[in-house]
Order: sequence, then structure tokens, then C-alpha cells
Amino acid sequence: MLFTIPDFGALGFLLLLPLILVAVFYIIAVIIAIWVYKDAKKRDMNAAVWLLIVLLTGCIGCIVYLVVRD
Repeated sequence: MLFTIPDFGALGFLLLLPLILVAVFYIIAVIIAIWVYKDAKKRDMNAAVWLLIVLLTGCIGCIVYLVVRD
């Protein structure tokens, strides 16, 4: 066999855990950004700008949006 996948056992899970956490973080960030976009559009605010703000700043942008929204 030319290529085999090494078996790391429990260590393999510990190596994958940071990647899984980062992926979950980005998925949650995108979901929040989509919610902000839809909510801003419903409130006749500039939805594209708020989407970019939340995508670039994360939770801080979401908090600012919640304070500023009509």
C-alpha cells in the first residue's frame, strides 16, 4: 500500500479538537451575520453594511447592531 493513514488514537482527537472548535466558531459567526442581515433588511436599514460590519468584527459588531437598530 502506497499511503496509509496513521492511527493516533486519543491524540488524534486532541489534534482535531482545535480545528473543530474553529469551524464551529466560524459557522456560528456566519449564522449571526445572516441573522443581522435579515433583521436589518426587515427594519429598512443598510443590510449589506451591517453584514460586513458583523463579519469583520464578530460579536462586537453584533452588539453594536443590537444597540443601534431601530
